[in-house]
Amino acid sequence: MTATSLRLLALFATLLVGFPGVENLAVKRQAVQPEAPKSGSFYRGAVESPPPAVQTGRGFQRGAVEYRPNPDFRPINPFALRNLNSAVFLSQFYYPSLYADHFRKLYPDYYTPFAVLPVPISNSIIQKDGSECLNGQALRPNPDDCAGYQSCVHGLWENQKCPDGLHWNAEYSICDWPSNVRCAIEDTSSATQAPATQAPQLSTTTPRPPASSTTPVAPSTTSPSPTASPSAPPSSTSSEAKVICYYTNWSWYRQGEAKYSPDNIDLKLCTHILYGFATLDPNKSIMQVFDSWSDTDEYGPSLYAKVTALKKHGIKVLIALGGWNDSAGGKYSVMVNNPAARRRFIENAVIFIENYGFDGLDLDWEYPKCWQVDCNAGPASDKPAFAAFVKELREAFNPKGWLLTAAVSPSKAVIDAGYDIPSLSRDLDWIGVMTYDYHGHWDKRTGHVAPLGFHSEADVAYFNTEYTLNYWIRGGADAAKIIMGIPLYGQSFTLENPSNNGLNAPAKGTGQAGEFTRQAGFLAYYEICKMIGNGGWNVVQDEEGALGPYAYRGDQWVSFDDVNMVRKKSEIAKAMKIGGAMIWALDLDDFRNKCGCETYPLLKTINRVLRNYPESSAKCDVKSVPEVTRPTALSKSTCQENSYKSHESDCASYYHCVFGQWSGYTCPNGLFWNKEYCDWPYNTECKGSSETYLPAVAAPTAAPAKPDSTGTTESGAYVEWKPTTTTAKPTPSPFPEVALPDTGFKVICYFTNWAGYRTGEGKYKPEDIDPAMCTHIIYGFATLSPSELTMRVFDSWADTDEYGPNLYAKVTALKKKGIKVLIALGGWNDSLGSKYSQLVNNPSARKRFVDNAVAFVEKYGFDGLDLDWEYPKCWQVDCKAGPDSDKPAFTAWVRELSEAFKPRGWLLSSAVSPSKTVIDLGYEVAELSPYFDWIGVMTYDYFGNWDKNTGHVAPLYAHSQVENKFFNTNFTLNYWIELGADPSKIIMGMPMYGQSFTLEDPASNGSNAKAKGPGEAGEFTRQGGFLAFYEICHRMKQGGWTVVQDSEEAMGPYAYKGNQWTSFDDVAIIRRKSELVKSMKIGGAMIWALDLDDFRNRCGCERYPLLRTINRVLRNYPEADPNCNYA
Repeated sequence: MTATSLRLLALFATLLVGFPGVENLAVKRQAVQPEAPKSGSFYRGAVESPPPAVQTGRGFQRGAVEYRPNPDFRPINPFALRNLNSAVFLSQFYYPSLYADHFRKLYPDYYTPFAVLPVPISNSIIQKDGSECLNGQALRPNPDDCAGYQSCVHGLWENQKCPDGLHWNAEYSICDWPSNVRCAIEDTSSATQAPATQAPQLSTTTPRPPASSTTPVAPSTTSPSPTASPSAPPSSTSSEAKVICYYTNWSWYRQGEAKYSPDNIDLKLCTHILYGFATLDPNKSIMQVFDSWSDTDEYGPSLYAKVTALKKHGIKVLIALGGWNDSAGGKYSVMVNNPAARRRFIENAVIFIENYGFDGLDLDWEYPKCWQVDCNAGPASDKPAFAAFVKELREAFNPKGWLLTAAVSPSKAVIDAGYDIPSLSRDLDWIGVMTYDYHGHWDKRTGHVAPLGFHSEADVAYFNTEYTLNYWIRGGADAAKIIMGIPLYGQSFTLENPSNNGLNAPAKGTGQAGEFTRQAGFLAYYEICKMIGNGGWNVVQDEEGALGPYAYRGDQWVSFDDVNMVRKKSEIAKAMKIGGAMIWALDLDDFRNKCGCETYPLLKTINRVLRNYPESSAKCDVKSVPEVTRPTALSKSTCQENSYKSHESDCASYYHCVFGQWSGYTCPNGLFWNKEYCDWPYNTECKGSSETYLPAVAAPTAAPAKPDSTGTTESGAYVEWKPTTTTAKPTPSPFPEVALPDTGFKVICYFTNWAGYRTGEGKYKPEDIDPAMCTHIIYGFATLSPSELTMRVFDSWADTDEYGPNLYAKVTALKKKGIKVLIALGGWNDSLGSKYSQLVNNPSARKRFVDNAVAFVEKYGFDGLDLDWEYPKCWQVDCKAGPDSDKPAFTAWVRELSEAFKPRGWLLSSAVSPSKTVIDLGYEVAELSPYFDWIGVMTYDYFGNWDKNTGHVAPLYAHSQVENKFFNTNFTLNYWIELGADPSKIIMGMPMYGQSFTLEDPASNGSNAKAKGPGEAGEFTRQGGFLAFYEICHRMKQGGWTVVQDSEEAMGPYAYKGNQWTSFDDVAIIRRKSELVKSMKIGGAMIWALDLDDFRNRCGCERYPLLRTINRVLRNYPEADPNCNYA
């Protein structure tokens, strides 16, 4: 057995049973101790480094002093106590030259001086070739050669040489011009050596302030700038090193300068591109397109085709499967543990990759056994089953020459529990180790997103990149297949106390969301460098060189990797001779050079080290970034987050409060600022000139697809739109106070949180709600945790974050106007898979859910709960998917919720299917009716692009041209009543949108005409096959559309232009439906959704024309201007 094997064995034994001699620790006793030499700093950043530690039995030797354990030692720090045994072992048996110093910083009283020894003559600051080191340890100078440096290879130091004419610059760990390097050796043949007291400076020497200090610390700004471009140090793998870049499809949806498309990719900077993500269908256990509109739709951006087109430039393009969100629940475990399901998946994956032209597959299940890092969630069988899955994929991919890779965890616990490393190494082309997110807001204290090495203030010895990579290699991975992950983002925190702002400072939650990424606790590098460049931030470089920098301002704190740290990591990847580096993600680097250094400064740094990309003379120090583009800092005065104000002198400009400071912006050409958005100039109070009038144009907000009860998914993205007319939009005014009589009819309005992500005229906020229009508001959505089977906030930043829109609070505030506000659970997307079925069929899970729901509703101040599981037994309309037991189990769940809610005076309702088949299989109608306060029947989406023929979204009555006489509102409502529903509890659903189609033949444009797919996406809703009413009426106003009214008056109108066709409800059919509600004496009407009516009056009639029509019929709202006409 090798020495390394013995050390590993001893490590595991020590971690299990503890270190002998410290189980029964007594109070530390004071003793007279011999004076010890002054200890130096951490090995990376020492100014005066001590001699290296030498192992001596159960202690270690430092220079002339031998240290042995103090048997009476007791650690005071509880985190130190937790990790004492492993730290003791590391300091004594495993790389003692590296870890002894770290241990003494953590536990200064554990070792005591035992004896004074003679100093060995051979002892020197730099260990000679062949001495012990840790793979991945930072590069260091060769003490005998100015042009040389040493790298750690297989645990031993090995000499390397800079290219001719260059010297090793220890401060920046690069080969540099001799004029930039201080070297005491005159030439490489000189016998003169550096003095033993001189240490290599492998990182900035800027001191880190104490945690209680608020003094700004300026990092070093003396980065060398050679007049030419020295090559990076030579490496046998430099020409073969991979630089693997993740491309994210949702970055296409971001606003303005943050929008990232395939055109933004620099073809010289990536050897491979991984497209994130495809997802796993939980019912069929096969790959599926995640966002069909953006990924594959010919009427959308068609990102699959655009990214795979980069293959012609020699880049390999793989599709990544999974990701964090898609790894929720047990669907991957179910698949890999079933040989038949694995076979079905593989057969489908081959078709998928061939169909879309990818070069292979990247597996990103997070993680086997440890689902989303919960190692109690999955079965132990996940580990061998995942290995078998990879092996079978390898066998299928080999004949096709495809690549097979995986993104894997950096956590030792997850690695141990989830990965058969030797097996995976054999079958994967590379293993992308996600060496980031070691620390984040979930820790409740500050920490670095991606430590390079062990830090003296760290309490876990293995939470760093060096340890992780070596652990994978020691576990059996081929080093040449290991890829180091590098983050192009930072983890951010909100400090509990702004004056306590160092590492491990208590944090009360996530940092404020970035201006563009809009995710609390997360900032893109381009957001970080821009904030720092604007001033007011204190940047702290780690004196130990183990971490990248962190920065703070007020109570905001962020850790990140800068150019210097990315260079260090890349040099380590090179020195370790691993496979290369991967980045998360392309859209997060400063790809537009907003910080004045260069485009892609981090990614180019990786390429300079690994692939000899040309050097740059630009100084990319984040502290010295100049302000080169807007937003510009207005002043140091504080402001309320996300508030706006007009510019003092420029009608087209405005200010937005970002991170407590005003930043300046400019409206698109031709528009002026109007209080909260860019608007037509003559609708604003500002006087100026403008020759060209364009609508409010904004780029997309970063919003993931959100659940939509219409049976589809809204992406939340927008593109620039230039209409052919210049019809002015009336200026919105405050809603008048209108007192309406209580007629007994309900008007129930759904509010969707993702509508706030839209931009320009499509953006919808709580302030846009007319309180007179709704008796009840239902907030969509909360979702069901697949692991806990309890309610959870869906979008924490938008819903509840105090630094975000805080929509829960703003919508529930409408209760003071007499409106009841409920939270809706579910929606179409959240109904995917089996989790709701698992919940309702398990009595103990139901009880846990009910208890949690009570706490949830109380905490956020709602008036009740609206259930939107689509649907019992018929999961997402597939009536073969669920068990028959869903039907009675759903009733039991509703009964138990009702029993918990009624004593509190809360409302309980449900959105239910209009389909006769689903009603028969999924609902015990007569049993459910007594427990619900109302039953909202979703009498819409009877027809859509899935039918391959045109049809109306929401017919009122059966139509002569429609074979299925059940597919209409009148039949559905009466069927629910016939089965036992109380008519006074039945609510008719009305759509504020249309279903759209692309015709096969523009000349065949009637009802039931053949359609080849969804219609073109709207300029604001950006979803193929779906148009908001305000998008439809605006099209009609523009002209060129033919509007057809139904001669049978069984349904609303449809309209067509060219090959585009859409059906919708207009004011006239909404009035007739409302009259039917009244005549049937049912409970009222509900709308999907507030943000889809013409709430800004884009079409020149009135605001909310459809919703007001409902209120005119059911609640005696004042009639409209008779000249208001949408025809």
